Amino acid sequence: MRSRSPAPVRPVTPEFRFWSPPADPDKPPCPYRTGFTVDIKPHIPPAPFGGQAYGSTPRAIVSQYDLRTLRQTELVLANPPLETADPPTSQIHTLSVTRELAVADDRDAQLVLCNIKPKSPVDDGLPFQAVAKIYDPLYYSFPHKDVPSVPCDVTWSADQDYSREAAAYEHLQTIGQAGSFAPKYFGSWTFALSLQMGNATKQTPPQSRPVRLILIEYIPGKSLRELCAGPAPIPASTFSEAYRLEVLARILDGEAMLRFKGINQRDLAARNVILFSDEQMEAQPEEFNNPIPPRSTPVIPYDGTTLPPNPMWTYWKDDLQGFDGWIPTGWETNSRLRQEWLKERFGGDNLTKYAPIREELEFDEYSAPEQLPTPLWGAGTHNACQVKPVLQEPPGVTNLSSAVHMYWDWNAQRRNNDDKK
Repeated sequence: MRSRSPAPVRPVTPEFRFWSPPADPDKPPCPYRTGFTVDIKPHIPPAPFGGQAYGSTPRAIVSQYDLRTLRQTELVLANPPLETADPPTSQIHTLSVTRELAVADDRDAQLVLCNIKPKSPVDDGLPFQAVAKIYDPLYYSFPHKDVPSVPCDVTWSADQDYSREAAAYEHLQTIGQAGSFAPKYFGSWTFALSLQMGNATKQTPPQSRPVRLILIEYIPGKSLRELCAGPAPIPASTFSEAYRLEVLARILDGEAMLRFKGINQRDLAARNVILFSDEQMEAQPEEFNNPIPPRSTPVIPYDGTTLPPNPMWTYWKDDLQGFDGWIPTGWETNSRLRQEWLKERFGGDNLTKYAPIREELEFDEYSAPEQLPTPLWGAGTHNACQVKPVLQEPPGVTNLSSAVHMYWDWNAQRRNNDDKK
């Protein structure tokens, strides 16, 4: 009986090997620290891409084979950001970092508070303060955040993030929403950094690489996540439940208005909402990781009407876990309480503000809700609720209608776990 020869051992290709980031001695520490200064100039971002809503993608993703054979510095130099047409103005400004808001290697986009000053005295405009969001692929996470044994094309991710967020803020500016429910937008920019590759003794010249960024309004305040965190008693507990629910109602209403205008925030959570006061609470913006499409995404008609979707319909089955600590604790175990509040707040006479709900909303089968707290803001604000006029606002917070802002990062579908950092 003839014995079979053993099958030849096939080499394992790089696509299927366990991968970890290789040593990268040429990668410098993240430079975006207090005191960092660089000259920036206006830049036209590429059209937003990534995902079916945007159609064709203007750049290809680097293959897994190549990603597994490159160091991050090599990947970044070999795949610069997309080039676009020159902007109508090329005024150079100097950016100086005054505070680090969210800066770290591998955190993806970097967030800094900075001063912006025209480079030339003949340039129009005065110095101003802004938050810079810097999309530098060298400081994006090379390992996939959900599957660390798989490398990510950080150059594609940074360009995607920049294109989406710039498009979102441009759209907000066009429809007149920037500066109301979202920060003002001060444009998209670019600058150059040098990178020294190889042994410095070889006298190899440093290579220049472009980096993109956007500038948005600095909102002095605290995110709702900050107000809901820390040792007991948490800051949110100093606000009455009625006040917290009114804030939540305005958030849901504002999100509905933006959705109707063609912007889907897609990660509504406490970390992305800034509440500020006349007492200028110290600002500490959190992750702005919320993807939204505009520009190439059409406005979605809701049931053929010219009105935004009713938050009651949008959030009827949503447990709003992104607002844990801000919403009533009873909602966690009794979803009917949330549904009763949604009906009280967005039903009744308020139904006329929104697109019709074409389906019957059924309450979850839980215990009957307790009596809802009396809203704060007077009978003229929301007629569907039982209202007693004029309760005192929480100390330090005035004019709630202008005190809630939402920060966005329209591109972080893959970064849902960042909230745990």
